[in-house]
Parts: sequence; structure tokens; C-alpha cells
Amino acid sequence: MKPFSSVVVITYWLSLSFYARAQVTTGSQKLAAFSKQKSMIQQSPYKTLKWRLIGPDNRSGRCVDVAGVTGNPNIMYAAFATGGLWKTEDVGVSWKPLFDQQATLSIGSIALAPSNPDVIYVGTGEANIFRASLPGIGVYRSSDGGKTFRHTGLQNTGTIARIVVHPKDPNIVYVAASGNEWSYNKDRGIYFSKDGGKTWKNILFVNEKTGCIDLVMDPSDPNTLFASMWNRIRRRWSDPVPEDGDHIYKTNDGGKNWKIINNGLPDTKYTGRIGIAVSHSNPNVVYAFVDDHEKKRDPRPGETDSYERQK
Repeated sequence: MKPFSSVVVITYWLSLSFYARAQVTTGSQKLAAFSKQKSMIQQSPYKTLKWRLIGPDNRSGRCVDVAGVTGNPNIMYAAFATGGLWKTEDVGVSWKPLFDQQATLSIGSIALAPSNPDVIYVGTGEANIFRASLPGIGVYRSSDGGKTFRHTGLQNTGTIARIVVHPKDPNIVYVAASGNEWSYNKDRGIYFSKDGGKTWKNILFVNEKTGCIDLVMDPSDPNTLFASMWNRIRRRWSDPVPEDGDHIYKTNDGGKNWKIINNGLPDTKYTGRIGIAVSHSNPNVVYAFVDDHEKKRDPRPGETDSYERQK
């Protein structure tokens, strides 16, 4: 029993040493942050907006995507990282699961066809690259508002970050495949289907560790799309680290040709995930939310990262 006791004592001492080094947020810092939050709320254009939890109250994991039906505010869909797909038809008073009988409950993205909201595409496999993220098995399609689904392929894509459907043709669909979280694979990039998912074509591929993490369509021109490519593989011993190759691409011909548009963005040697959005009121305005890892200063003595590791 002595060796066991020694291990317990050493483990306990190490845990105390770890917490002793941890930087604790003081009460003054918390109050200052709360004061700043109140000030920001007062300046927000949404300060009068009131939120309440409307469910589903037995959800599992993170909510990764939501979608509503234009012209019918009663209907909304909510997708979860490990909890499948849910639907409400009474503005959130009650919810019902739609995906419990499918082969996976890990969802990455959902999209409704603007021309026919009964057509739903579900991309499986959460693309947020958490340690608890689960891979998916490709794309599903429903043609009856979620009553039934059929698997439409791309089962080796690992994770799917975004799905975009043509505004006038529900059979034309683009899929942003971000690939396996932990390993290399060829089934990454952007896939295109013109027959509702019966067949797919990869229209943008970079390499076996670079996937598409975001994809948006110009609301005034369905042939113009913007794609964000993320070069990353997660290792068991670390988070994804910045590697050169995180670019924004643009096409003006529906994906036949792509060009990199990085002018004005941080050095791609230090960037990570990039989120993109196009303004509906002025499609010439494109927003990019860039994960920038460029070193701005040297760490202070004893400074740690969010995992309490010395910098």
C-alpha cells in the first residue's frame, strides 16, 4: 500500500501546485467586466430585445445551426452537435426530434431550399473541432419537411461546416466539407450537386488537410460564392495550430473557377478559421471574421494560456 499512498500524495501535491499557479479572476475584475457589459448593452441597437428559452429543453450538446421558413415564423429547425435535428411548428412552444432514427446525431449544418422549404439538407459531423466533436456520415435530404430523410452520399467527408442551396432550384446545392478532425483525407473542400444529391462533384480541393469551413452565396447572384478554407489537423496532444494555407476563395461562375482574395487580411502564416458573410443590402460588402494568431507582444512573466500552460 505504500507505493499507492505515495502516488496519491504526489498527485495531490501536483494538483495543489497547479492551482496555486493559476491566475484567478478577482472580484474587482468581474465587477469591471459587468459594468462594461451593461454599458455595451445600453449602446446596442438590440437593447430592447428580450430573450427567453423556448426549447428544446432536453437537447444534447451544442446548438450548431438554426433555420427558419421565410413567410412562416411558426416553423424553425435547430441542429445540435450530438443531439440531432429538431423542429417546432408553434414558435418554439413544443419541439419534436426528426433525426433520432438516422445513423448519426452529430450535425454540422442544415439548409432549407429557399424555393421550397420542405426540401431540407442536413450535413452531418460537427465542424467546430472540439475534443468532443463527433464525425458524421455525409449529407441527408428530406423532401417533406423532415418527415422522412434519405442519405445522399459524401459519407467520407468527416465533418460538414456549411450547406448552400440555390435560391430558385432546390436540386442545386453546395456543401462545405471540412474533413476528418484527427486525420488526413481526400474528401474535403467544396462539393456540388445539380440533381439533389444523387451525384456530387468536388469543385474546390486544396490538399488532404485543408477543408472548407464556411461558404456563402451572393444574394444578388447565385453564381458568385465565397469560401473559407482552413488548413488544420487536430492532434491528440494539442489544439489545431496555425499553418499557412487559410485563404478566402471567390467564384463568379458557380464554382467552375476560383481565385484567392486575401488582400487586406492578416498574414496567412498566422491565421486559422475564417468566418464569412455577405451583406444582403449591399452584396459588395463582405465580412471576414479571422482567427489571427500573429504574436502581438511577448508574454508577461508567469502568463499562461486558457489551459493554464506557460506561454
